[in-house]
Amino acid sequence: MNVLSVTRDVEGGGGLVQLPLHLITHMVYLKAKNRVVVHTVDEEYYIMGTLMYWKKAISATGYRFVCADKTNVVNIDRIKAMDSDRHIAYFEEFPTKHSKSCTLTSIRFNEISKRIGIIGSSICFA
Repeated sequence: MNVLSVTRDVEGGGGLVQLPLHLITHMVYLKAKNRVVVHTVDEEYYIMGTLMYWKKAISATGYRFVCADKTNVVNIDRIKAMDSDRHIAYFEEFPTKHSKSCTLTSIRFNEISKRIGIIGSSICFA
């Protein structure tokens, strides 16, 4: 199993956790903390380094992580729904207003939509 050593808190005081790579939905560079935030559907973790370093390293392991915009990298195999109006990817088939999401540039949105075969639609939350 491919895992990434991450921490549950920004400073690493809680020790390391082994996170299976297939659970990662996306990663975001958090400039204010100088950390990469690693997201799963339910949790957030932290790692040091650059976003591009981790994208390349994880992609070289066989996972399909692509740049979504300037500060986001997304695991396209975890995308379940896409909002074409706001250029957002969701990791649940029926997203709610509380669902995790990842922003995409319009060019990346179109590229990723074609690659994974999900046609974007307008997503409205009740």
